[in-house]
Amino acid sequence: MFVAIAIHHAAPGHVEDFVAFMHRVIEKVGHPPGLVDFEGYRDGQTSRLVGLSRWESREAFEAALPTIGSLRHERRDAWSERPDDVLMLSGI
Repeated sequence: MFVAIAIHHAAPGHVEDFVAFMHRVIEKVGHPPGLVDFEGYRDGQTSRLVGLSRWESREAFEAALPTIGSLRHERRDAWSERPDDVLMLSGI
């Protein structure tokens, strides 16, 4: 199992813009080979948003990266307070 977690530090005035973008990315990715699930979450205490995807393997994730990043041109710098934190986790 391979897990990719992107923690987005959304600017308070742009949380809904960011959420809509995340939904478009998840929809665009669809169900490629090796994807177990891909969901978005909102931290109830901050404006942090989390994209969490689980994959059968790191190779499956890497094969899907072009699709995952294909909408990056829609994302605006003003939507973020700081760069994302990205975790790429392999099972132990």
